[in-house]
Amino acid sequence: MELQNAVGGKIRLIHNQIKKVMEPKREANEGNLTAMQRWMLGFLEAHADEEIYQRDIEAAFSISRATASNMLKTMEGRGLIARVPVAHDARLKRVVLTEKACKIKLQTRQDVREMEEQLMRGISEEELVVFHRCLDRMLINLGVEQGGNTRCCGPGCVGHKQKKNTKKTEKI
Repeated sequence: MELQNAVGGKIRLIHNQIKKVMEPKREANEGNLTAMQRWMLGFLEAHADEEIYQRDIEAAFSISRATASNMLKTMEGRGLIARVPVAHDARLKRVVLTEKACKIKLQTRQDVREMEEQLMRGISEEELVVFHRCLDRMLINLGVEQGGNTRCCGPGCVGHKQKKNTKKTEKI
């Protein structure tokens, strides 16, 4: 098989092109946020309707108390989060996104939408359904559970669940 026709090669090329287009936008919107800080903002945004404390972040990211504390201190210093005291326990402080962080997340979502539109230009709804079916099959073939965390690096990674081969997944 010629490399330029290999599925994995084309996926890698698309990934590289997306990164090339998105990286300047990310730098403009987010400055020099680390990947972990971006994930933390996403986590806090996804759980905005809940009371999130440092211990929740430690558990969600499998990091030590010291690591979480240092990261939160840095993010607080950059104006991305605030630690807000709670009435029922003077020792606890909720971790909440600031307006600055919300603006960053809003712009990031807009950038992703624009990238999706650019990627999907000229592709029919039917083609897109088949394409998603193929991608889902590839993920299953690689052991990634459908509906699970696709941001992981494989078995043993935080959030990764071992895939059980069921008849349901075979129908894709």
